[in-house]
Amino acid sequence: MAHFEYRALTANGSAISGVVEADDFDSAMEQLAQMKLEGVEISKAKPPGPKRSIGGEDFIFFNEQLASLASAGMCLDEGLRRLAHDVESPKLRGVINAIACDVEKGIPLEQAVANHEDRLPIFYGRVVRAGVQSGQLPATLLNLSQHLRLLTETKRIILEALAYPVTVCLFAVAIVTLFLAFVVPMFEELFMDFDTRLPGATMLLIDLSRVFPAIALTAGVVVAVCVAAWFALRATPGGRRVRERVAMCVPVVGSVFRASLVSRFARSLALMVSSGVPLPESLRLAGGATGSATLGDDAERLATDIEQGLSPNAAGDALRLIPRMFGFVVEIAIGRNALPEAMFQLARAYDLRAAHAQSMLRGYLVPLSIVFVGLLVGFFIASLFLPLISLINSVSGG
Repeated sequence: MAHFEYRALTANGSAISGVVEADDFDSAMEQLAQMKLEGVEISKAKPPGPKRSIGGEDFIFFNEQLASLASAGMCLDEGLRRLAHDVESPKLRGVINAIACDVEKGIPLEQAVANHEDRLPIFYGRVVRAGVQSGQLPATLLNLSQHLRLLTETKRIILEALAYPVTVCLFAVAIVTLFLAFVVPMFEELFMDFDTRLPGATMLLIDLSRVFPAIALTAGVVVAVCVAAWFALRATPGGRRVRERVAMCVPVVGSVFRASLVSRFARSLALMVSSGVPLPESLRLAGGATGSATLGDDAERLATDIEQGLSPNAAGDALRLIPRMFGFVVEIAIGRNALPEAMFQLARAYDLRAAHAQSMLRGYLVPLSIVFVGLLVGFFIASLFLPLISLINSVSGG
């Protein structure tokens, strides 16, 4: 989507400005018309940069508090001001105050959030917009928090599981670096003087020491390029799709991520349909509420096919992330007039799948990582002592 910068007047004559995200100029003007602005001046703007200032836990806290304000029916600008006063994070306080200022000017909440997406997750404006349009903003935001907490818990499990083996690996890498750079060259000269055949592991170690500087430099460059590319991909929709595909290809972690997205999509769809939103539009809003570009594409394709007369079951056969079972369940549930209940049940099923994948991650990651570190350290220890045995045998035989 493109970004358009605008300047206009509200109904009470206050001057406002901001940025809207739309497919084209006409769509941007339509969004501004819905805001009942006057004297609109609009021009194409650069998309916001990929930098995000608010941390994960701070963002989840803000999202849940915003859901509470919306659920309580409080005046949002006053509620946001009070929330900003109570938070400790200066970054979060600045974002909340900026959104509150926009709301006070008469800017709708979804647009006020979109105006500050350079300091919020890229998808958040779409999530808020979907919640507002469906009339289910509190439930949509809490649905998002559940998804984010699941991902946060998954990251915590990975970090806890890798803490010990990664620490051991770092020490092992430091020792191996010193060993290959300084010790092995001296042993190589010593071994040459004895004129004995060295074990294959030792010869491999000697060969590694000869090319170690080139390997270390290449590895450092490759890691730096991969990290830079990973963060650079966040700047474009296509790049974010690539990041999602890579994340879903990671064993077990990808299963947690995929199951959580599908659960969130099904729960959002249930909320939209129960609010009386037509199925195609509910699919689009639910796809936007997930914040996933790939799932959003699936939802758009599914909605378009249904509008063109295909049944949900037939339309769901060529989707990338939404499971095939989804279309079948939707078609059966529509016939029984029980679509919201079926979607909630499907969401619970995928919640359980995500939890099961998390338990597998916790159960297998620690042992596998320790075994890997043990094999690596064992190889270098064996390579160090095998030559000594060969030398002793050579001297004894002489």
